[in-house]
Amino acid sequence: MRLSLTFASAMLVLAGCASTDGAERKPTGIEKYADDPRLGEEVDRICFANNIDSFGNNTRDTFTVREGRDHYLIEVFGTCTPLEHAVTMRIGASTGCLTNGDSVIVSDSLTIRRDQPFSTARCVVKSMHKWDPKAEKADDTTDTDSAESDAPPEES
Repeated sequence: MRLSLTFASAMLVLAGCASTDGAERKPTGIEKYADDPRLGEEVDRICFANNIDSFGNNTRDTFTVREGRDHYLIEVFGTCTPLEHAVTMRIGASTGCLTNGDSVIVSDSLTIRRDQPFSTARCVVKSMHKWDPKAEKADDTTDTDSAESDAPPEES
């Protein structure tokens, strides 16, 4: 009995390892924007005059905020499930500035209801970067179009 239990456990471990060999890890957080021209340098704090002017581009681990004329991309630790569909957001910082390790309280509901405990979450800030929403992503088709236009016209 003991031998068959050990054998079964070993087979499960090997099967688990075999199924993950070919799987590629998708980039998460800031890694998703590594080649994006909108991503700027990392900042250590974002100071808000009164409150967040707006937020958007929500995923489960990143979002953008606007404070005055400045835009920032904020990454949170792990995944923060309600963040992707958040409609309200509050800064959980003790000062007027958001820093790494501070919290952002998000909700995918306009009102807090006790019968929906998972619609609100406290997301811990991992990193913050400047964000330029006007910067355009490099388009792959522009390279091929310019290469084709440099070629001499074909003769018939």
